[in-house]
Amino acid sequence: MPIDTARIRRDIGKATSFATVGVLNFGVNTAIFFSIVYLVLAPLGLAEHWAAIAAANAAAWLVAMTFSFVLNSLFTFRRESGGRLKFKAYLRFAASGLVGMVAETATLLIVRAFLPLLYAKLAAIGVSFVVNFTMTRLIVYPEKPVSRPD
Repeated sequence: MPIDTARIRRDIGKATSFATVGVLNFGVNTAIFFSIVYLVLAPLGLAEHWAAIAAANAAAWLVAMTFSFVLNSLFTFRRESGGRLKFKAYLRFAASGLVGMVAETATLLIVRAFLPLLYAKLAAIGVSFVVNFTMTRLIVYPEKPVSRPD
């Protein structure tokens, strides 16, 4: 089977765009997460409680996932989405993103046992990037066949 270099180039371009959105999304995710941790959980004495940290991560993920869906639909996967925001695609994006959120939260809680919270959050977001791109590429916006002239 020959190597499809055109597809590889498209996927590299999509991964680059996805990563760019991810950088913006990182800002959204971490700002919300640390705001909840330090403005809500810390005053309540819950900043070190694993369930409270997981809940803060889930809340940050929900907002960041929605932000990511909008940008990726309009830019990264514009061809596949038709440049439109569709509720069914949002539900698929959210469902596939749950896999990434579980991976992110598990990584956060595991790494938090060994490193400060900031480093644990960075590691968790790195793991979720790989999982989320894979799930989005395969489930939410699968490759549409490129029509070639005969």
